[in-house]
Amino acid sequence: MATNQISILIVDDEEKICNRLATVIQREGYAVTATTQPDKAIEYLSQQQFDIILTDLNMPQKSGFQIMEYIQQTGLNVLIIVITGYASVDTAIQSIKLGAYDFIQKPFDIETLKLTIKRAALTIKLRRENERYIEELKKLNNLKNEFISVVSHDLRSPLATIGAYVKYLTKKDDFPQQYVRYLHIIGEIAENLYALVNELLDISKIELGILHLNYEDVDINAVIHSTIENFSTLAKEKNNEIVYSQKPDNPIIRIDKIKILQVLNNLISNAIKFTESGTIEVSAISSINGITINVKDNGMGIDEELKKSILDPYTIFHTNGTRGETGTGLGLAICKRFVELHGGTIALDSELGKGSTFTIYIPHAIH
Repeated sequence: MATNQISILIVDDEEKICNRLATVIQREGYAVTATTQPDKAIEYLSQQQFDIILTDLNMPQKSGFQIMEYIQQTGLNVLIIVITGYASVDTAIQSIKLGAYDFIQKPFDIETLKLTIKRAALTIKLRRENERYIEELKKLNNLKNEFISVVSHDLRSPLATIGAYVKYLTKKDDFPQQYVRYLHIIGEIAENLYALVNELLDISKIELGILHLNYEDVDINAVIHSTIENFSTLAKEKNNEIVYSQKPDNPIIRIDKIKILQVLNNLISNAIKFTESGTIEVSAISSINGITINVKDNGMGIDEELKKSILDPYTIFHTNGTRGETGTGLGLAICKRFVELHGGTIALDSELGKGSTFTIYIPHAIH
């Protein structure tokens, strides 16, 4: 970036100093606008984008603090360099609070002025480059998510077909029994792939901002009861008991039923996966603002390091269950995003070897 691309606004009520600043800075190749009137400076700021402003603090019409307050309140992206002949700790603190980048003491030294402007220009250059890199990364990330979305969508149908044919063949009386075991393996692999594809599709839709909620009034008691019922057989296979210990006084809440059902499915299935001969306790508490749901187990627990990133969609972890069960590593990240889309929160409390408690809070939706 050439230095003449940097635009600088100078405001100082002393005309001699204002002109001197403008002359020195223009010679360095910067685009300069100078004024002795603070009101005019604010007018310029409202009309065009400046990269740097040099402002005096003590001026009769408006102080430099008022100009800085205007910049702060309007959210202008401009570096502020304060020029003052009356520097003090108080003025320095106030200037910093208002976003001052640097200070120039009057009477100013030409070389110090040039160096300060050069340093500010470099900061702007780096900021612009960072913004450009961020935009490029966003575009690449969107392309990645679009690719994942398309591929995942295209894979769902053939995987579902494989699963359907596997079920059909295993039920045929004349199918050779020695091959049934292999069919079950194929079916399990297809089912795991189908789950992975669905989770990748969910993640990509969330990242692209195209996943929307379909709100409806739901009895959360009924949702929790049906989820527990669906997992009762799986829980018994591992000698686990699922109990619904506390129910909300007001169970009706406006949510996307499918998304919250997916969250509960994931949390309860995880609790079963990492618990052997234990208890999975589900509770729900209603308040005037929303509903809090806890899923607690006394299973394997999670170590401190993993707890920090377990809900992060960009940290994929694979931990086998008590019987070697595997997973995609995406489920909890999706849970977090689904809950956040509802304006809620999800938290984890866990101790290795003692179990885990996931707490989700869902606020009442505004009708």
